[in-house]
Amino acid sequence: MKIISQVDAQFITEIRRCLTDTADRGLVVASKWLSELLLSVPASKRTTNAQISSTSMNASADYEDLPEWLSREDVDAEERDADVFNLARKCMEARQYHRAIHFVRGCASSKARFISVYCQFITSEKKALHEWHKTDNTRHQAPLPVNTAIHDLLDSVTHSTDPWLQFLEALFLHRLSRIPEALNVLYHTLSLCPWNWSAWALLGQCLDSSKVLTDALTNIDLPLDHPLPQMFQIQIMNELHTATDVEIQLCDRLLGADYFPRNFWLMGQRGRALYDTLEFTKAEAQFEEMFSLDPNRIEDLDVYSNILHLCGNPEKLTALAEKFLLIDKNRPEVCCIVGNHYSLQLDRDKAIKYFRRATHLDRTCLTAWILMGLEYHELDNYPAAIESFRKALDINKKDSRPWVGLGAAYSAMAMPQYGSFYYRQAIKLRPYEVSIWEGLGTCFWLAKPRDSRFAFKRAMELLKTTAPLKQRVEICSKLVKLAHTIGDKKETLEQESEFIRICDHNLFGVSLKLPLEGVVNQYITCMHDVAEYHESNDGNLKLAYDYYSWLSALDLPVIRVKPSVTEQIKAKAADKGCDLTNEGSLQFGYSLDYKEGRCLALELLQQSGRTGLIADV
Repeated sequence: MKIISQVDAQFITEIRRCLTDTADRGLVVASKWLSELLLSVPASKRTTNAQISSTSMNASADYEDLPEWLSREDVDAEERDADVFNLARKCMEARQYHRAIHFVRGCASSKARFISVYCQFITSEKKALHEWHKTDNTRHQAPLPVNTAIHDLLDSVTHSTDPWLQFLEALFLHRLSRIPEALNVLYHTLSLCPWNWSAWALLGQCLDSSKVLTDALTNIDLPLDHPLPQMFQIQIMNELHTATDVEIQLCDRLLGADYFPRNFWLMGQRGRALYDTLEFTKAEAQFEEMFSLDPNRIEDLDVYSNILHLCGNPEKLTALAEKFLLIDKNRPEVCCIVGNHYSLQLDRDKAIKYFRRATHLDRTCLTAWILMGLEYHELDNYPAAIESFRKALDINKKDSRPWVGLGAAYSAMAMPQYGSFYYRQAIKLRPYEVSIWEGLGTCFWLAKPRDSRFAFKRAMELLKTTAPLKQRVEICSKLVKLAHTIGDKKETLEQESEFIRICDHNLFGVSLKLPLEGVVNQYITCMHDVAEYHESNDGNLKLAYDYYSWLSALDLPVIRVKPSVTEQIKAKAADKGCDLTNEGSLQFGYSLDYKEGRCLALELLQQSGRTGLIADV
């Protein structure tokens, strides 16, 4: 477990100062994140250091306490422009960005310059989005809005020494897809002003793998035990959907009494990590704990509703949808909850309606695009599903779910080459995901049976012991069929024996009924094939004898066993001096009390009331 510095007076002072800085500059998300973080620190620590922090925030009162990047001249300029700046900030809060730009045009401080450039960026983004929507539903519409003002805005902040203006520089470089340059600027600004969560969020958008994450953290000039890199690691691993027990343990540590207990963001990240590791029950409990402390919190609701949908809990999902529709029906997360509610009721059209509404409210709502694609897939509307998944990829190529959705859609459209391409892209992001390997194996099924076998074997290796029995049996069944297709006799015997073993160990008390279908039919066929192999190759004759005896007693239309075959096996064994009915015989090797449990065939005989037919075996 990594060592993490405890929250002390210096950290609290830094958080308070950065909270003021983000709020002054209109970085709403970052200031809200910092406010929640500060409030989650135990009150005794915050109260003890409140006077110290308050004094530290008043930079003009003590020049010695200024950050090294903030000059005295800039502080004096802020004081002179304070009244004008306050008006500009109020205009920003009222979303009157043009007025804010107008009022700070004569100010000289770096803070006023930030306000001016940032407001210009917001207004140019709005204009680009408006122009983009003019071409809706036409062939001339670009994949994304194009902001032509970015280059001029970048020129206005290039080579600045102020970390907040450097953040804007990195933002514009990222928008221009100049990622290496953006990373270098972000490393510098985060080294100077580490508590600017907006910069961390932008850094996350520049990273696409856990390896790049490690490289990035080593380039930021922060102590190895600083809590921010650990928090950033948690967020990125969740965004990449590659969270492990390590991230869950980090969350547990940071939620301890010496750090940020009851911090809602950390609780949400822990719930997301549990969700990605398929610990749905624990994830649901984590989100319920968080929402009991903050019952009106909308962030993370979409993930919580996904968990309720997967667990098949319509009562909680309906109650959640009804509650938050009254609180704020125009939030994308709320639309996703309602969409999941209708999806669980199999009302696909209404579910799609609400997911689409979420995308209208926020075109970058990744969850809504993915869920809408899944609903279209369920309706067999694969072109619409593909369009939704592609929109999701435009937003975030680091998420494996759109790649998987595209792979499944193309596979369902009998286009396995396209499907395999998208599944392979998903595997790069989540190499240990069983369902992705299964999808890839399905794509290779007809054209490349050997590649298909490799994919299904990999899926079988990755299956956890807690995986559903149905999934394990289905994968093994496919491996048996592929071995037959390839014509590898040794592989076929191994897979058929493994299939029998899985059924023998797991299918007791499943209320199997005659006539037999599906899995049981294949089980009977495998039993016959294994018996035939050992009989013809003088292998385990006792096993072949028992299998043929049970199959004869079952007398099923799937397999017909010649009555003389058991006698022939007994004769072969006798020629070798072995008595198959004698436990001391070298060929005995197999019994009705097979390994941990009885053979499935014996249970089938019991259900049919014919166990007496093999009493002498």
